[in-house]
Amino acid sequence: MALVIGHRGARALAAENTLEGIKAAARCRADAVEVDVRLSSDGALVLMHDETVDRTSNGSGRVEDYSLEDLKGLHVDGQKILTLEETLAATKELGLELIVEMKEEGLEDLVAGVLKGSKSMVTSFYHSSLREIKELSDLRTGIIISSLPIKPIDLAIWAGANAIFPKRVNPRLFKEAHRCGLEVFPWTVNTKEEASWLLRLGADGLVTDDPCLIREAVDRPVISTGQGNCEYYPCHHFPGQDCTHCFCPLYPCKDLELGRFVKTKRGKRVWTCIDCTIVHIPEIAKYLKEHPETTTKELKDLQKTRR
Repeated sequence: MALVIGHRGARALAAENTLEGIKAAARCRADAVEVDVRLSSDGALVLMHDETVDRTSNGSGRVEDYSLEDLKGLHVDGQKILTLEETLAATKELGLELIVEMKEEGLEDLVAGVLKGSKSMVTSFYHSSLREIKELSDLRTGIIISSLPIKPIDLAIWAGANAIFPKRVNPRLFKEAHRCGLEVFPWTVNTKEEASWLLRLGADGLVTDDPCLIREAVDRPVISTGQGNCEYYPCHHFPGQDCTHCFCPLYPCKDLELGRFVKTKRGKRVWTCIDCTIVHIPEIAKYLKEHPETTTKELKDLQKTRR
């Protein structure tokens, strides 16, 4: 069963990175909560997403210029700013897993120390920091990516990570990640439709602002996509092999000899390989399975040798 992960607690239901947000996620039967940590001027790890306290609190200025005592004097929608230690204790009491995003470099020793012995996961856009976390502890880690790099799997492996937290995905990412033993947790998923689609592709969990909404989607049985029930038409309808548009490991190849851009019924411009038959040639399908890192050029060259 895929995990439901509350983003910054449950920011659609309560102020972000607060105790009430964490409790809201628990009430929604979330499996985990994700929070953001920064460092105070006197070395305390506190929950705050931005570099400043301006957007979310009644204060003004940079987090790093505040002492813990001064930060405790501020409030976020009437609630005190939490330390990482307080957050860990709260999630343990509520039966939630904790995912901690390091918003700065240089927090590795402190984060590893606070989370030592717990089942928490550490994430960050700073992949070198995650590599250091692995050297310091046995904590699970996950790289965060907001684009879709050419080789996201290589980035995760270099960092020694256990998971990838991508903002953008394609079917190939899930296949390659799972082949390498990596979990994939897309963010930020806030509609049932998107959740259902990502679950079909193989998401191991979904990061969401609204855990109640996404809990409903995750608890529903995953419907196998087949001919006649795909809401993302156009797709392949080859006899005996449904929906390869969605699950071809090369998608979206954007090779204009194999596919094209079209507009869906919903008006969205997407890449479609509706006219592509190359991956259905038995010899090429076998080669593709054995060489998942291949390119469309290599496959086309292979096709020419068959003629």
